[in-house]
Amino acid sequence: MLRRLGQALRKAVIGCSLFVSCTAAAGGAGWAEAPAWPPSSLQAQFEPGDLLFKGADSGTGATLAARWSFGDTRWGHVGVLAGDAATGWYVIHADTGTSEAARAGQIGSVVSVPLSEFLTDVKQLGHFRVGLAGEDRERYVEAVSASVGLPFDRAYSLDSANALYCTELIWRALSAGLERDAVPKKSERFGRIYIALSDLSLHENVREVSVTARALQR
Repeated sequence: MLRRLGQALRKAVIGCSLFVSCTAAAGGAGWAEAPAWPPSSLQAQFEPGDLLFKGADSGTGATLAARWSFGDTRWGHVGVLAGDAATGWYVIHADTGTSEAARAGQIGSVVSVPLSEFLTDVKQLGHFRVGLAGEDRERYVEAVSASVGLPFDRAYSLDSANALYCTELIWRALSAGLERDAVPKKSERFGRIYIALSDLSLHENVREVSVTARALQR
C-alpha cells in the first residue's frame, strides 16, 4: 500500500511540475521592448514550419521545463512558425493561458499568435529547421495548423490526440509528416513517458539554425 501511495505521489508531482512549467513558460512576465526583435537578419532566415525555442532563462516555468530534458537543457518552450514575411509571421503553440485562468480551472489551447507576442518574455531564442520536404513537409505543416483550437493537455498524456501540450503538438505533427512515430524512444522519468524539449532539439530531422540573445533596454 505504501508503495502504491509513493507511486501515486510521484505521478502527482510530475504532473504538477510539468503543468507549472508549461504554464509559466508559455506566457511569462514580459521584458522591456528592445528595437528590432527579432533582428531582421534572423527573420530573413525564417521559413513556415520552423521551430522557435524559448530559452530556459525566459522565466521560472521555462527553467523548470528545461529540467525535464536530457542532453540539451537550453530550452523551456517551443512553437512552430507560420505565415510569411509579407503578411507577417505568427507562431502556433500549445498555451495554458494566463496563470490566473489556470488557477481558475480554465483550460488553455493550441493558439496562433503574432511573433512579437510569442517572444514577449524571451531572452534567448533558438531557431531550428525541420528537415522535411515535399509531401512530408505539407503533411507536417497541415497537422500543425489543424491543431489550432485543441485544448491544452493538462494530463500531459500521449494516449490521446484530442488535447496537446507544447512538445506533444510538434511530435504529432512530425509523425504525420514522416508517417511514423517521430520519437520512438521518448523521454521517461519516474515511470512517466513524455516528449521532452530535447527530444525535438536533438531530433535527427531537426537542425539548429541559430541562437540569438536579446539585447534588453535598461
